[in-house]
Amino acid sequence: MNKALYFSAITLTTLLFMACGASKPVASVAMTDADVSRAANKFPGATLASLNEGKMHFEENCGKCHGLKKPGNYTEAEWRNEVPPMAGKANIDKKKEDLILQYVVTMAKP
Repeated sequence: MNKALYFSAITLTTLLFMACGASKPVASVAMTDADVSRAANKFPGATLASLNEGKMHFEENCGKCHGLKKPGNYTEAEWRNEVPPMAGKANIDKKKEDLILQYVVTMAKP
């Protein structure tokens, strides 16, 4: 194989792997006491810390193979249907899945 073709193949492969691993964090919006109250109504024991942890896991895991979705663009029902199967595909443990679900459901559109 000539050197130019070999270099092109290596470069393309590297870019594909990087694209799958790259993600943009969700716009940083500070969560409020109202968000914590909304979370606690659906997830007893929810705290600002648990919401922030869920957001962190969402950003770290849910954009690896596709762009991150904005939680407010989807309803609670849509998130509850989407998160469990995607967590399974991404090998996310139950604790992280629950924190991600807590975050996205809390921030979902009404």
